[in-house]
Amino acid sequence: MEGEIGLQVAGIAINADAVGLDGNLDVLREELDHHAGIGFAYVEIAPHGAGVIHGGGLHREQMKKLLKVLSAYPFRYVTHGPNPLNLMDREHLELEKRLFMSSLQFAGETGSGVMVYHAGRWLPEEQFQLPDIGMPEPDQQKVMWELERTLLQEMGVLAEQYGVTIAVENARPYLDASPYCYGEFLQSLAEMIVQVNHPRVGITLDLGHAFLASRHHGYNLLEGVDAVRPYIRHIHLHDNYGRCCASYEKKQGELLATGRGDLHLPIGWGEVPAREVFARLQDYRGVVTLEIRPRYRAFYEEALTNARVLFAAKGLAEDPGAAKQKKV
Repeated sequence: MEGEIGLQVAGIAINADAVGLDGNLDVLREELDHHAGIGFAYVEIAPHGAGVIHGGGLHREQMKKLLKVLSAYPFRYVTHGPNPLNLMDREHLELEKRLFMSSLQFAGETGSGVMVYHAGRWLPEEQFQLPDIGMPEPDQQKVMWELERTLLQEMGVLAEQYGVTIAVENARPYLDASPYCYGEFLQSLAEMIVQVNHPRVGITLDLGHAFLASRHHGYNLLEGVDAVRPYIRHIHLHDNYGRCCASYEKKQGELLATGRGDLHLPIGWGEVPAREVFARLQDYRGVVTLEIRPRYRAFYEEALTNARVLFAAKGLAEDPGAAKQKKV
């Protein structure tokens, strides 16, 4: 990753892995101490990881404890909504709406400027392997698309009240179900945001997911980035080798050995063409989250260094009120 492209961003975040936290605030303290020591300015945190959403609603006592923990650190935060959240789920729609509203409230109370939401799924991942479950027909997909569009408009109004921007994330593909989500295609995600047409609803460009999807579906990654560029409000940066896996393949050691799947490696380890992508995003001024699996925790500092080199560290415009930055 030699050379400089002159990009400035508002700050670099690291994800507080939801599975690793598992609702344990003592673990969160350890993670925040670790991240502060490395020099991250922002942390991306999920309400389900912090254990503050129960049955779709915020658990006030747990939320109070969480806010006390967060107040002890100089970080700013990004919120990642619960992964299963799906505004296309007609069967459990009231629960999904409540969960979305609780996530927005969480974002507001933690001072997050952005709430990441995974694009709605025609077929959710938890149903891929169920018997007698198939992909909805095209006419039903149109109904589900319209439902998501309408609800994103409604949630945009609520997001404005909390001072939060909803950033819809593009989806990773799978061998056993794709396309299960319109968000596998960057052009389709851009179309959804155009139709929603709300200033508080934009896009999270997940570069690792986009690379996998472009390889799997055979579309041009850079053209896809051009399509979503005007609507990008957040970025997830991580690496992989562009080779898809099935949804049930979970052993990361085996996947890394074969270079398959959504590996969430430190940038610079795989084949994601990050320089080419960011060369097209010179006007981006938001936060970039290094969304890396905790199995690579020992390499977070390397990941931060790689990102700073990519963004031309001498021009990096991080907020002076955020966490103290190490020199690289």
